[in-house]
Amino acid sequence: MQGSRLALNADPNGPFHGPLAHAYACAVHIQVANEAAWNSPGGCSCCTPEQKREGLREDWGIESPDDWMQQAEALIGGDSNAPAATLLELRMVASQSIGRPIDAGLWRDAIARVCEKGGMDDAVYQRLIDLAGTILDYEKRFTADGLLPPGGIVTATKAWDLGRGANMARWGVQCGYTDMQTSQWFAMRASEQALRYYTTWWDFSAGYILGRCLHFDQGAFSHWYTTPLEVHHLMMTHPHSPWLNLPFRG
Repeated sequence: MQGSRLALNADPNGPFHGPLAHAYACAVHIQVANEAAWNSPGGCSCCTPEQKREGLREDWGIESPDDWMQQAEALIGGDSNAPAATLLELRMVASQSIGRPIDAGLWRDAIARVCEKGGMDDAVYQRLIDLAGTILDYEKRFTADGLLPPGGIVTATKAWDLGRGANMARWGVQCGYTDMQTSQWFAMRASEQALRYYTTWWDFSAGYILGRCLHFDQGAFSHWYTTPLEVHHLMMTHPHSPWLNLPFRG
């Protein structure tokens, strides 16, 4: 991205090819924003192990190896935004049923049918409609900023969890909460999950950014959006980017 303040750094001793490199490439949003090597097996270089442990305590409530493992499992195996996941899946299913993309009106109708069938009250319906509207607003901005192609949509927000999960795996090593073998096993599980939900790095990145924005940004298009957008453009243009040199599906 022209004028980017960010740089793509790599660890010469880290992986550049293969499943582990793919796993670390799923976590580049955080690593690049932290000015850390994207393929470093041991976490980030922006802080000491003691500082990282303090950060995980403050931001995640992680204070022990057991806490770390539970959080890594939750990120890789769970979904931090179930309503958004449900709405995006509903849109895809509705689109597949008619053989073409659905517009906002048809998505609203599909939400109404699901709510009626599930016996949900008007308050739940309105919250889902509001969330769908927020998603559409972000997708419109994503298209304007080159994050999505014209007519493109976000298929899932699971990348938000998986990118953080792959990094949580490395932070476990940095904090001394796990060994390298276990860390890499968790990271590659995140990579395997990514292959279930996405087909390209472009799709994965859009899912990550939408998930992050729904969690933090709340429609403000603040740094919670602009920083990962900057990372996205860097990764899509830098000649040494793993997203350009590693196939998403090998």
